[in-house]
Amino acid sequence: MARRLSRRRLLQAVAGAGIALAATACIGEESDEVPTVDPEADETPIVTSVPGYTDDRRWADRTLVVATPGDEGSEYLTAQVEAIFEPFQRLTGATIRTTRTDLEILQQQVNSGDVEWSICDVPAEMVLPLANSGTIAEIDYSVVDSSDLFAELVLPHGVGVSLYATLLAYNEEGLEPGQKPPRSWADFWATGKYPGFRGLQEAPIGTLEFALLAGGATMADLYPLDVDAAFEQLDRIVEDVLLWWRQGAQPTQMIANGELAMVATWHDRILTLVEGGAPVGFTWNQSQINGNCWVVPNGAPESDVAMDFINFATRPEVSAAFSRLFPFGPVNRRAYDLLDDEARASLPGAPNLADQQFAIDLEWWFLNGDTVNERFQSWLAEGEPTIED
Repeated sequence: MARRLSRRRLLQAVAGAGIALAATACIGEESDEVPTVDPEADETPIVTSVPGYTDDRRWADRTLVVATPGDEGSEYLTAQVEAIFEPFQRLTGATIRTTRTDLEILQQQVNSGDVEWSICDVPAEMVLPLANSGTIAEIDYSVVDSSDLFAELVLPHGVGVSLYATLLAYNEEGLEPGQKPPRSWADFWATGKYPGFRGLQEAPIGTLEFALLAGGATMADLYPLDVDAAFEQLDRIVEDVLLWWRQGAQPTQMIANGELAMVATWHDRILTLVEGGAPVGFTWNQSQINGNCWVVPNGAPESDVAMDFINFATRPEVSAAFSRLFPFGPVNRRAYDLLDDEARASLPGAPNLADQQFAIDLEWWFLNGDTVNERFQSWLAEGEPTIED
């Protein structure tokens, strides 16, 4: 889950600013290596069959280069290899090589007409800017079956990879005996009832939505955002925000050791803390859903295979397998039928959590992000200095 970027900064990146993006801060560091997917021969495949993929010579002698946020050895890439890449190779005869997503390199390839990458895994916020700049191709929905996919990540130029959430977490040791834990952004803003420092991401996306929910807006009527009202709410809490975080490790450490009473942070980080026995609680209520998307560069080699790969990667069997290995929600709604109750209870986008979550309006942020981010950065500059990484 990379730091969110405004539309202007996204377009700067697309134009060649060299911003490397990752789906999550723990995915790994940038790597120039392009290994071929080659799992151990004695490993039992996690995906044995997928309906519609019965010809293991379908794409024989065809090679895809997939740019992904995870580098070699990372948990994210390992999950993609085992749940998506290896099964696609085995069931179609294609060869997959991987590299790390980098927008500057992507733009250079497209501009030069010498495109090496067939598919890229990018943050969903990138899809509209990349499409607007002519960097990525339209998705062929005659090949990609979108009927059961998470609708908010079915875009003309991109299709969801997986889902993550930003949610409210709290330090349990900061609660009074018998006190009910916080369950909403109104509670996050209630510093009298729940004293202690707060942490928010140093980005307007999500932060403004949480501020409006704290002020009484409902998830259904968030968009278009009432920006003035959001900043009025932020003015109310700014003196209690100790951390405007940039990296996912910052809020994780500070909520676990009690430096923060509450924080808005990524769900997978918090689940790891809870599983490790840290005195941390969280709520799915009013959590924000976002994700990554598969995109195909304009002029990509093997673009026909790439479209079929995207269809394969979003089938319920494959999507569920990835979510068993990495705690991001599947983009295919039928995948939840293949997961157990424990998994369904802890994955963003799960049917049992649907009424507690809202999806980012990607189009609204694409159209308004430049102006809003400039205002947000000016507002931050007037307040407390940011804690550096």
